[in-house]
Amino acid sequence: MRMSAHIDKKLAVCHVLNRFDIGGMENGVVNICNCLDRSRFNPIVCCLNALGPMIKRLHPSVQLYCMDYSKGVRLRDLIDLTLFFKRSKVDIVHTHAWGEGSLYGILAARLARIPVVINGEHGSFFTRFHQRVAQRIIYSLCDANLSVSESLKNRVNTIIGLPLSRIKVIRNGVDTERFNGNYPKFEVIERLHSEGYLIDLQSFYVIVIGSLKPEKAPMMLLCALKRLLMANPSMKLNVIFVGDGPDREKMTCFIETEGLHNVVFLLGNRDDVPELLCLADVLVSTSIARHEGMSNVMLEAMSSGVPVLATRSVGAAELVKDGVNGFLVEPGDDTILAGRLEELYYDAELLRVMRHNARTLIWDQYSIKRMMQEYEDLYDDLIQEKMH
Repeated sequence: MRMSAHIDKKLAVCHVLNRFDIGGMENGVVNICNCLDRSRFNPIVCCLNALGPMIKRLHPSVQLYCMDYSKGVRLRDLIDLTLFFKRSKVDIVHTHAWGEGSLYGILAARLARIPVVINGEHGSFFTRFHQRVAQRIIYSLCDANLSVSESLKNRVNTIIGLPLSRIKVIRNGVDTERFNGNYPKFEVIERLHSEGYLIDLQSFYVIVIGSLKPEKAPMMLLCALKRLLMANPSMKLNVIFVGDGPDREKMTCFIETEGLHNVVFLLGNRDDVPELLCLADVLVSTSIARHEGMSNVMLEAMSSGVPVLATRSVGAAELVKDGVNGFLVEPGDDTILAGRLEELYYDAELLRVMRHNARTLIWDQYSIKRMMQEYEDLYDDLIQEKMH
């Protein structure tokens, strides 16, 4: 661990984003803020538009502000944010993704003469020519640009044009103590029964965690499931979707039309994901390729000993070793997805080996302790550079 020998006060680190919706990026910000060493850092969260549902996961010691700006670019909001940074005596501004407040955050931080400005990318970009140029210019104002995976780093370089030498990778980490896969299954089943979800302990469980929106392509799994059960009507499967979003109505109609209401359960947003993962035999992620940097959900599942069956995307291809700790399929290919689910259903030994390999990879390389050490070292190093 690097020591802040020349710093005699705690560093105020302000994370800027539009709002705290439910998502992987927000989950990463929660982990960073909650786990920062309080003897050296004071974490601050600044939401530009609204607070959002994920704020309840922030530790009470995290300072939380909502600027209540309307959407769109307004000069007075930029000035107001600049003054906020000055009043709050912020040492480090850490923004997260172009569409989530980076523009305001970076410009205001520079106007306020904040010593260190950092931007992190998480997977999505605006790709029109003028947007790519603007992102490249704004990101050049940062002391560090971060990516959550090597694959995403290469995409930032290719799409935005930021030199590889200006992009540092800090991979997401997961709380391996919380996501351990050792929660009592019977109690979880009982709780779900009390909520009206008639699932049973004997089924093969497929779990999906994430927003029900087009970018996540949840209909791909439902189509694969229909195909699978038509070929194997005696299979005992339960598919659990955790999350909510605009595709829910379409999914509900499909489930009713195809007679899958005793197989597929839409649980909505939940706070008991670690416990639900202990039921799962496999996590399925069907995101379209350009919308996944390094999935926190995959890390949490694998840490819990759950193999991942994912579409081939930027982060998934880096995390999932095909045939070792899960399977990769091409986006939209529900035929192959159905085939891989069938393989895992009937091959208990393969499933056991994949469970072991998934947990071992995460516990060895993707712990939250390792991630936090890298963030804290980065914050310290950049501040030290400014002081000399």
